[in-house]
Amino acid sequence: MSAERQHSRKLQDILVASGKSCDRLLNALNDERNALKADDTSQLSAAVARKKSHLADLESLETQRRALLAACKYKDDMAAMERFIHQHDSSGDLMTLWQQTMELVRQCRESNRTNGIIIAAQQRQQAEALNVLREQDADTETYGPQGKTETTGQYRAIAEV
Repeated sequence: MSAERQHSRKLQDILVASGKSCDRLLNALNDERNALKADDTSQLSAAVARKKSHLADLESLETQRRALLAACKYKDDMAAMERFIHQHDSSGDLMTLWQQTMELVRQCRESNRTNGIIIAAQQRQQAEALNVLREQDADTETYGPQGKTETTGQYRAIAEV
């Protein structure tokens, strides 16, 4: 088998594995979102552990992809990747795999961003609930001795009422 064919096969293996890892990551992100919505900490912990594992797999595959490009004297950027594919893929299969992988990565990024938005909203709600319990206005700021604004930090717990 020629070196060019070996490189093509190696990239194909990496892209196929990356696609499978992205699919598993998307499932873990979906489970994470469902656990966040259901406020289920045990399911959330399991989903986060799976998410971390799949991210580690993807990082390993990305390292392999970059090493392959470097071994073939290509830069590590999108244009170089596409040049590599065009020069090593007469059938168009590698380009299809690459585009599918990039779409899955985009979906993973978007799903993770959505989960982050849910987490931030939950944190705001919890902070607001704590401020209510403390009888503290979340936006209460005063001027301190140096003329800078400060949050008052004064509160009375409900148990003290």
